[in-house]
Amino acid sequence: MRTLSTALLLFLLVAVAAGAQTYDTYNYWLMPQGLVAQTSNLLWNGTTVPGEHCFWRGSLWGRTVALQGDPSFTSYDLFVDGGSRLEYWATFRGNGYNAPVSHSFGSPFYWMNRFMAVGNAMENALPVKALDSQLRKVSSSGTVTMRLEVNAHYDTWTLPETGVTYSDVLQVTFWSDKNVPASREVYYLANGKGTIRFESSNNGEPSGVRVSWATSFVNKAVNAPSLPWFDPFQNTTFVPNGFFQDITSGVNGGLVSTYMRSWSGISNDVVITTDGTDPGAGNWKIALRGWTGGGDSAADAAITTAFIPVTPGKTYRLSGWLWRVSASDNLYLDFNDGLGQGGNFTDGQAVATATNTWEYRSVDVRVGPSTTGIKVRCVRDGANSGNGYCDGIQLQPVD
Repeated sequence: MRTLSTALLLFLLVAVAAGAQTYDTYNYWLMPQGLVAQTSNLLWNGTTVPGEHCFWRGSLWGRTVALQGDPSFTSYDLFVDGGSRLEYWATFRGNGYNAPVSHSFGSPFYWMNRFMAVGNAMENALPVKALDSQLRKVSSSGTVTMRLEVNAHYDTWTLPETGVTYSDVLQVTFWSDKNVPASREVYYLANGKGTIRFESSNNGEPSGVRVSWATSFVNKAVNAPSLPWFDPFQNTTFVPNGFFQDITSGVNGGLVSTYMRSWSGISNDVVITTDGTDPGAGNWKIALRGWTGGGDSAADAAITTAFIPVTPGKTYRLSGWLWRVSASDNLYLDFNDGLGQGGNFTDGQAVATATNTWEYRSVDVRVGPSTTGIKVRCVRDGANSGNGYCDGIQLQPVD
């Protein structure tokens, strides 16, 4: 008897797969809105901590999205519902200074087709950028090939940690880099409940979770999602060095134009400093010195040195922390008077209203229909008598 040729064998395998039962993966992966899984999480260091996970679904950035996180939604995995499949675009780790590295993809990983059978797989190569939350910059970039496989379906499956039996369960394996065995993650997905068990092979993953399992399910309100400090679909859009931690030398009182990467000052009164308190955005900040603080009485401003890429016609939120010493001064963030690359637009200001305290201020501005790049500033004008300080500046796409 002759051995089957490779081509014929592949044909038969495809034919078998074509007749296999398919499953609506959305019903397994995407938990119902408002359903929260309470979990136990075994960490790689041997400790067990409680947790929660759920999905928020809705419209953001003009797209239908599904965000996976805890009910606070201050950090999450970002999926876009393309109708026939889910697309994985980014992992956002939070807006805070001490947030772990986020990842944004130059093109999406096609996470799941809407309908898949056991043995089906998704695989594609994509560019990935690691985004440093403290320095507000791309820390590394490269290309990886991700892979997801549907391994098995169980009519019933018992969770080993709790002894609870679930009906209608899919087993799925994902590799964030198929060439790195340690990137392997195994999920057990119960129809209508989402992930009931997760196991990671990556002991360097930021969450530190080795195994996670559901202990109960509750109905619970979830927060509106935080907007990421980077544009998840155009991942060079953010304020570089917005926390002012990327400096060439730790010179307290040194000129911004000399020691601060990605920023310049319009005078010698625009300096870097660690003086005073900080708003939780790192110890370095920009000071705009007034005449009572050792400077002169002229207006001062710090401005990004390069244009920040933006999408024409899109709305962006500029925000940050401001400390105004004198009530006779104006202190604010703006879009450099609306002078844009490719086209100008109507500016907006996030203005300090108090004195001698940190204030978080923000403003939303729609850039022009031909604007492809913008600059942002921290400005002190008016009487220019006291110092002004700015820190933690972010630019986030709103629509």
